[in-house]
Order: sequence, then C-alpha cells, then structure tokens
Amino acid sequence: MKFSTKAEYGLRALVNLAQQDGYYSLSQIAKEEHISLAYLERLFAKLKKAEIVISQKGVKGGYKLAKPLNKINVREIFEALEGNLSPYNCDCLNLNSLCKIDCTCNIKVVWQKLEKEIIKTLNSISLKDLI
Repeated sequence: MKFSTKAEYGLRALVNLAQQDGYYSLSQIAKEEHISLAYLERLFAKLKKAEIVISQKGVKGGYKLAKPLNKINVREIFEALEGNLSPYNCDCLNLNSLCKIDCTCNIKVVWQKLEKEIIKTLNSISLKDLI
C-alpha cells in the first residue's frame, strides 16, 4: 500500500494547524509547508466534512481543529483524505461486514492481518503524538 500526497500533505498541514492558537489561515499553512493553496483547500474540504477541522469566515477566520489533539488519530485523518485504507481490493476483505461472495481465496488471511495491523498502528498515533 502506498499513500498519496493527500495523506502526507494533509498530515503535515494538520500538525502545523495543531501548533497554532485559534483559527489559522490556509494560505499561511500553504506558505509554511510549501503546499499549493488550491490543493490544501481541497484537502481541508475533506477534513471539514470528516469533522476533523472547523472553519470560520472573515478577517479573524481560518481553520482550527474540531477536537482536542489526543482525540484525533492518524487513521481518521488518512481515511478522510484517502478513503478506504485496505491494502487489497477484495469484497472478502471488508472487515466490517459479511462476505458478499463465496470467498475461497487461500491468501486473504494475509491481507486481513495486514489491514488489521495498519489500522491498529494508525489508531495508536494521535495528532498530539506528532507535536
């Protein structure tokens, strides 16, 4: 599995935001992190939809975290930005539901264990850990 720049840039931007007091502008984060403002706006729209950040318009507006640092983990950030974190595309691997087809693949256990470990690891790292 390879994460895209969405995960990398989004996480960098959130770490930057977490170090600020109150609302902070995306243009300032974009400048400090050397990330395109237009790209950052698209990422923060996803983060806002996932209720990781909140925004406020106006002169004193910008973005801030919607929850305390220790209540935001890397898994929820990556899922908001990347979508499904499964390392393999198979209906049999959906760990949250019953298999929709008769899965007889002998190697699916490898992918299931890998997915569980990825989720466990990402759940164990909070935004506070990265500050």
